[in-house]
Order: sequence, then C-alpha cells, then structure tokens
Amino acid sequence: MAALEREGHAYRVFARDKDITLDLLDRYGIAYTVPGSIGVGRFGSFRELVERVIKLFSLGRSFKPRIIMGTSVNAARVARLIGAQSIILNEDDASYVPLFRWLAYPWATAIVTPDALSYENYGMRHLTYPSYQKLFYLHPNRFVPDESVRGDLCLAPSERYAIVRLSALRAHHDRNVVGINRNLIFRLLELLVDSPRLFISSEGDLPREFEPYSLKLPPERIHHALAFADFFLGDSQSMTMEAALLGTPSFRINSFVGKISVIGELEKYGLAFGFNPGQETMLLDEVERCLALENREAEFRFRWEKMIAEKIDPLPFLVTMITMMLEGKSMGTIRTALTEQMPSWYPKKGSA
Repeated sequence: MAALEREGHAYRVFARDKDITLDLLDRYGIAYTVPGSIGVGRFGSFRELVERVIKLFSLGRSFKPRIIMGTSVNAARVARLIGAQSIILNEDDASYVPLFRWLAYPWATAIVTPDALSYENYGMRHLTYPSYQKLFYLHPNRFVPDESVRGDLCLAPSERYAIVRLSALRAHHDRNVVGINRNLIFRLLELLVDSPRLFISSEGDLPREFEPYSLKLPPERIHHALAFADFFLGDSQSMTMEAALLGTPSFRINSFVGKISVIGELEKYGLAFGFNPGQETMLLDEVERCLALENREAEFRFRWEKMIAEKIDPLPFLVTMITMMLEGKSMGTIRTALTEQMPSWYPKKGSA
C-alpha cells in the first residue's frame, strides 16, 4: 500500500472474511470493505460469487477505479463490467486451481505469475517475474525478523523450537486431499522428546491431546516465529513457502507434493522438502538428519542467500507495471520495459 501511495495512486481494499485476513488488516490499520459473506459448499460458493460481483460492481461504479488488481476470481470480471483494466495475481499452477483459472483468466487484462509458471503461456498478457508472490511481503527489503518473538513464545534465552501447521483443507481444490495425521504428530513428539520444543498451529480446532502445544501468538507475529524456528512442518502450501522463504527448513506432507511449481523450485534450493502421505517415516528421518546437520544454521543461511540473490524484489516490478498500465501503454511495451529494468530489482551484492 505504501508503495502505491508513494507513486501517488489512490486505492481501496476489498477483502474476504477468511482466516485471519481481516484481523491482519485491522492490526495494520488498513481500511477495507467486505463485499459479501463467505459461502460454504457448492451452492454457498456460487451465492458468494454472485453476491460479490454485484456488490463490487456497485462499489466500482462509485469509486471508478482504472485498475482492479488481486487474487480474486471476481476482479477481472468486475473490471470488464465497469470498463477498467485488471491484473490477476496467482502463484499456483492452473492444474492445481483449475476453477480459478476458468473463472478469472479469460477476463483479465494481465495475468501476473512467478516465472516458475511461464510454461503455462497465456500469451502477451501473461507477465512473469523471477521471484515469488510471498516475497511481496517477505522480501528482506521489507521484512526483518524480530527475535523478541521468543519472549512472546515464553522461551528460555537459548531454547530451540519448531512449528507444526495443520491446515483445515477446506478449499475447493482440497477435496480428497490428505495431510498430517495424529500419529505423525505423536511420532514427531517422540523424536523431539528433548529438544526442540514443539508448537502446533491449527487452522481448525486443535485436538484436545495437542492443546498443551498450541501456538498462541498474534497473527502478525507468525512470520517472526517462523524465521527463528529450527524447522517447520505442515500440510499447508502457503506456510510451507513462507517458512522456506525465511530460510527455515520447511517440511510438507500432503497430496499436492510434486504438483506445485513454486514449491518445487524451493525444494531445488534445499529450503523445502516434500513427502506424500504414506511417507511419514521418510519425513521423520529427514527431519532428524536436518537437526543433526553440522553448521545447520550457516548452511540454510547460505541456501537462503542463494535463493534471494537469484530472485528479484517483486514489488517494484508490480508498481512499474501498474504505472505503465495507467499511462495507457500496451502489454508489449510494458513487457519490454519490465525486461529492461529487471536487473535493477535484483539485490546488490552483499545486501542479502
């Protein structure tokens, strides 16, 4: 938001009442409008889709934006209806979120994805960048981990810890998906009997037997906690990426392993490790090897620095693109200009 304001752009934020989204907006003092309630089930999702289009259309006609941008399936459709341009941001392979592609992409002025998805090739309006969507907020140009989070977790000065994340797996693309089971957590607790201390974060209700391990932390502090953890283990795609992008060994077990290109890249950097359901023993063996790795912190710092050095800060890429679209530049001209400016968005040597 600050980057848009520095460029003199006015904006309004529309948000879904999903997970901790509204809490974070409130905590950061960002004004927003919720144009509809969350739908449950197929009928509820269809009702939400229609309701949000109608309300966004009405709000759009009064605000008169020249660009509607976001990760919402409604953004491009509403933009077309009110005569605005649209930017659809996505980091998931279309095969992983086929409904999103079907609902959002046909209407979009521009489709913006990490270059890990360049193989999908949606033509001139598909603009890719050599980075990750989550680096919009986790790039070291903006995010600096705060070690005082250890106090929030009531840790002793030298006490080590790890974080487990249990996803609710309720999204439309999560149907029939398998993630972490209770037995795996029990086995992990046996492995970590001495150290590190385990915290469990859950998108749904945490089973009673795991309540003593509940991660009680304000939502805006979770990335600080991830940054200093010995490792992360989850069945969430998003938090797996966030932990890896902070340089924390990131272990994932679910049915999507091997199907998500951006996480596949992080696995090649040695920052993330993926396992399919049924490979719990292999996962625990890898966790044990990781914890026993000599100079582990230095090794993962090296891997993180290599990744950061080879990726751009995606924020100036996007702001430049928005500015050029507002100036009426064609997608071909924008693509050329972004390519020419790309070298300036890589970190300077020694800055990571």
